[in-house]
Order: sequence, then C-alpha cells, then structure tokens
Amino acid sequence: MKRFSINLQARKIFQSVLCLTITLCLLASCSPKFTGWSKFTEFTFVQMTDPQIGFRDNTPGFEKSDSLFSKAVEAVNTLHPKCVFITGDLINDAYDKYQDSIYRANRSKINADVYEIPGNHDIRPWNPENHAHYLELRGYDRFSFRLNGCAFIGFDSNCIKDGWEKFEDSVVSVQNQQATGSQILPFFKDMDLWQDAMDAEDNQLKWLERELRKARSCRYIFVFLHCPVIREDIAEKDDYFNFHKKRRIKYIELFKKYGVDVVFAGHTHMDYDTTVDGIRFVTAGPVGSPLGRGYSGYEVVTVTEDGVDCKYVATPGVSQKLPEK
Repeated sequence: MKRFSINLQARKIFQSVLCLTITLCLLASCSPKFTGWSKFTEFTFVQMTDPQIGFRDNTPGFEKSDSLFSKAVEAVNTLHPKCVFITGDLINDAYDKYQDSIYRANRSKINADVYEIPGNHDIRPWNPENHAHYLELRGYDRFSFRLNGCAFIGFDSNCIKDGWEKFEDSVVSVQNQQATGSQILPFFKDMDLWQDAMDAEDNQLKWLERELRKARSCRYIFVFLHCPVIREDIAEKDDYFNFHKKRRIKYIELFKKYGVDVVFAGHTHMDYDTTVDGIRFVTAGPVGSPLGRGYSGYEVVTVTEDGVDCKYVATPGVSQKLPEK
C-alpha cells in the first residue's frame, strides 16, 4: 500500500510539471510576447541611412558625400555599437561604380557588423534586372537574426512602393480621367513591371510573417526598411515618403499581431518619431545631404532590460543648421 501511495504521488508531481511545461510552451507560441527571459545585458546599436553618395553633390569626386559619410563613421565608431544598420539609398545612382567605391571604402571602416537594405536609389525602379544588379553588389536584400535575445528583421520596401501602390495610383488616375471625360492614357503599358514587383512583395511578405512568427519569444523585435510605413500619423496623406493607406494598415496590423516594438526607416532626409498602437516608428535623418528641416546624423539606440531609447544625433564636425532644443 505504501509503495502504491508513493507511485501515485510521483505521478501527480509528473503531471503538474508536464502541465506547467505545456502552459509555458503555449505562452511562448500564442501570446505576442513571452516574458520568461533570462538576465539581460544592455547594448547599443546604430541606424545610419541615406549616405546616398552623389546626392545633391557637385563637388569634385563627390568630396561632400564622402566627407559626410566619413565623419559619421568616425563618430559612430566611438560608440562601440554591437551592430550598425544602413537602411537604404547607399548611393545616388545604382550603376555608378565610382559612387559605389566611395560607399564601400567608408562602410569598411565601421568597427561593427553591418547590415544593409536597399533604398529606392539602389533599385530604381524595382524590376528583375535592377533587383538582380543590387543582389550582385550587396548579396542580400533582407535579413533576420538574433542578438542578446532580440530579433532584428530587415526587408525591401521598393517592391511595395513600385508594385501595388503604383498599380493603385494608376487605377485612380484612369477613374479620374473617365470622370472628367479626358483622354485615358495607356493603362497596361507598365503592367508587367508592376506585376513583377507585386509578386516580389507577395513572396517577401510570406517570408516576413514567418520571421516575425519565429521572433515572438524575443525580448524586443526591431524591424528595418527604407521607406517609412508612416512618418507621423496613421491617417496622414499618401505620398512619396510613406506607405499608402491600404499598405500601411496591412503592415501595421502584421506588426501588431507579432508584437513588433520599433520600426526603423529612412528615405525622408529628415527625422521623425511617432508611436501608433504601441509600435514606435522611427525615421532617421540622413547621413548624407538633408532636405527641408533635416540635418545630417544617425540614430543611436540603447537597449536595456526596461526599454529602448532612440535618439537622433547630429554628425559632429559638420557645419549645418540644427533645430533649437
């Protein structure tokens, strides 16, 4: 009788442990964030964007672009970041070998692992030939990896902007022409180009969702792309510097579903920082030449156990007008 009692007690303990294990597994796979992490070590990474060698640069040998990138790299190296992300528009002309040589020379001086994604000047426009050229130069157009229990995922925004968005813009244009009785321009002349980009986005979107799903148990999830999903507000007007409304809602819902913490972008040549539905959208200003109120700089990101601090920093040693504090 005593032996039976001991076996029964052991079985109950085993069942309790098994139930706890199953519960923890379900939490990790079903909830947006699983909180059972181990001790966390604080670290820093840097986002640089739009060095865009040759943009607004009439100096001999693109000395201006070279200097801006060089000074930014020198300053970033003093921070000793774990890694550096360059979010597109690496050079102004995707086929200019001299611009590329300047970019590569400065990139090689960064004392950290570097991850790049393409901007609209790197694949302009998105088509299979231009995409293949970019891959030949850079080797990849997306990435996904883990560091200190955090997920880092980068992808190409060009197939999004050059696919469905241009198709939808053309549909609206045709509708407007019909309404006004004006001559309708040939609608299908760019259909093959749009279709290639749309197919590329569909394939990339499947990959992105798989990577986000695998990242659910990470402490933080960081996403990188070139064109901002939004700059300031989810209801902002569609334009060249954001995702159009249908696409932005689609991607924001995807980010919410999998618990993305921060989305980093560039493209605008001036900095923005906003939060929508608990997701922070950080748009860094350029390493290269700015536009409007912008100024040359880089985003410094400090990741701690308690949160993520993002700060856009002006490049030291660059003569430029800075906003009043």
